[in-house]
Amino acid sequence: METTPKIIVVDDEKSICSNVEKILKKNHYEVVHATNADEALEKMAVESFSLLISDIVMPGKNGLELLKLVKQQWPLTKAVMMTAYASTDTAVKAIRMGALDYIPKPFTPDELRSTVEKALAGELTEAPSTPEEREFIDAIDLDMPFDVDEVAAVTGEAYAKSLGPSDMPIIEVKMPEAPVGFCEMGNMVCDIFKKLDATCKAGTKTQKCPQLAKKKRAAKKKQRADVKQLIGIDQPFDYGEVAVMTGPEYVQSLQSEGVTFVPYEELKKNVAKMMQKGKIDVDIPFDRDEVAQQTGEAYVDQASRSDMPVVEITASESLEGFCETGSMVCDIFKKLGATCKAGTKTAKCPQLAKKKRAAKIKTVVDVKTLIGVDQPFNYDEVAAVTGPGYAEHLMYDGTVQVPYEELKQNVAGMMKDTASKSAELYKFPEVSVTKNILVIDDEVAVNNNIRKILLKKGYQVDQAITKDEALESIASHPYKLILLDLKIPGVKGLELLQTIRDKNPEAKVIMITGYASIETAVEATRMGAVDYLPKPFTPDEIRQATDKAFLLAA
Repeated sequence: METTPKIIVVDDEKSICSNVEKILKKNHYEVVHATNADEALEKMAVESFSLLISDIVMPGKNGLELLKLVKQQWPLTKAVMMTAYASTDTAVKAIRMGALDYIPKPFTPDELRSTVEKALAGELTEAPSTPEEREFIDAIDLDMPFDVDEVAAVTGEAYAKSLGPSDMPIIEVKMPEAPVGFCEMGNMVCDIFKKLDATCKAGTKTQKCPQLAKKKRAAKKKQRADVKQLIGIDQPFDYGEVAVMTGPEYVQSLQSEGVTFVPYEELKKNVAKMMQKGKIDVDIPFDRDEVAQQTGEAYVDQASRSDMPVVEITASESLEGFCETGSMVCDIFKKLGATCKAGTKTAKCPQLAKKKRAAKIKTVVDVKTLIGVDQPFNYDEVAAVTGPGYAEHLMYDGTVQVPYEELKQNVAGMMKDTASKSAELYKFPEVSVTKNILVIDDEVAVNNNIRKILLKKGYQVDQAITKDEALESIASHPYKLILLDLKIPGVKGLELLQTIRDKNPEAKVIMITGYASIETAVEATRMGAVDYLPKPFTPDEIRQATDKAFLLAA
């Protein structure tokens, strides 16, 4: 006869404990609940449980601390964690510490039942982390952003000092008494509500405050544009705004299609007014007084309304040696007796052409100082950082190629230097295997940035940007740490992570991704990833994750 699985539910909210208990009892599970970690540990010390379902954020010991203690004392007890403060960080920690799954709140009854059934049936497996690795994980919850001083200001120093690193500060706030005539429906003091003896039939019936609804309708009506102020349906411009820019006459005659049509009678009146004011022509909008200022009254009096005003401007005398071709004073032009055969022949100033050529030559980069066409870096700048030997032999593809004869001479010199000190042949220094890292990311910029960051820490970093390059590197070298991007072209899901686990199970893997999710974090950790970094990450974050991974590998 099969025994009924016994489950213990731990959550500081009794309502959640009761709901989970009701859901699971329908599936004929025996369910016990506790409201804190200490109570749960006491019950587990007396009874045996098949499954632990625990919240993470709780007063006293948090859920991760409880999980660590349960796995130390009752390693066969399975565990599922649930939390309203879901994050990839706590998800990775929970799975690596032995939890089978991580459920963000709120969850549906079907989601809970499905997870419990899979956990008890053995369909979910624990992450392949050792007891030493689990002990290394920091179980103190850092997701509660409460400042001690802020809590102390409200509760007092004594209460704030009594809080542990995982405690949830509980602050009692006394609500002020509601003022007379305060209506909760409208969230305001209402005279009508007060007169009706704190009742509102219309509000109770519609679940909406009739006074607020009335105010909203009035405000909406007020906001509507006055149709009389609009020029046309297709031109919703305010009359006053357009009139300021164009004048009232334009706006009055503006049609729906944007054309101004002036009636003939009005046009005649306008022309008559212009003639009286002294306008010279309808098509030439010059004012009589403006022309008179330049030409004098006599000329204006002779001009009819169809004449084109002609204003004579006396040009200043040309400067000595002024060349019209170059539009400048030219000493050569002056010496040649105000002639320039080259300029006359080409219609271009030879002096200006000479200056342009000199300026162009000046701006051209000295090709000798460039390493290559595709690498426009200054030789001296690169040599200052890498050394002249590196810069001299840098090729266009970024590799350094030393000629064979020069390489022979270098090796011969090295052998000669060491011969006097030791009879042993020269041995090239071996790269430390324990410091080797492989970065797999299809974005070259990300690859290069990670390599630069880790090189400063003394790590030896190799790179791969495609699936084939990654597989070749994994097969040919026993890397201690691999930083793996979640999405590589040609790779299905976590296929590459599985390949790494099969071919090099000792390698520690850190997942890096711009598509972070709780689901992928949980699944990758189940398959053996030791950390999960969402992009973008800081240099400190990548260094810390790398250092922790190497401590685990040691």
